[in-house]
Amino acid sequence: MGAVTSVTVRGPVTAKPEEAGGIKELFKVLERKRTPRGRFLVLGSEQQKTEIPPSVFQVMTQVAQAMARGQSVAIIAYEQQLSTQQAAEILGVSRPYLIGLLEAGVIPFHKVGTHRRLRMDDVLAYKSSRDGQRHQTLRELRRVSRNLGLYDDHGPVTAGTGSPRAPS
Repeated sequence: MGAVTSVTVRGPVTAKPEEAGGIKELFKVLERKRTPRGRFLVLGSEQQKTEIPPSVFQVMTQVAQAMARGQSVAIIAYEQQLSTQQAAEILGVSRPYLIGLLEAGVIPFHKVGTHRRLRMDDVLAYKSSRDGQRHQTLRELRRVSRNLGLYDDHGPVTAGTGSPRAPS
């Protein structure tokens, strides 16, 4: 197994103002131009058709969507084996917090010498599970708050009045 590296392929890239319309149109096309069998094709200059793998198509769509919203984009390529620092960056947590998760058995890892290594798919599975739990907790908090009369569809209510709180 080679060294664990992350490489910014190119970025960040910001669209020029004159490209905005074309990027928005590209995003619309990517969103709606899927063939019935779920295959994605690109037509080359010599009329040859090349299938775009679903994972590449997903990245293209996300890039086009972000750029259509005026955001800059950078693509980072990771090895399948991550260092604890890389995994912590992907998860948006500190390295010491991640080490605690590893030692508690929350995320699988293995050691290469004295270094902990994590599989990319294990890190992404944990991230997806964690994010799902966060969303569920927020939905439950909103439900409980509504039941207690602390929150309605217009936001928090002023204590004792049941009326939406005036903006500060």
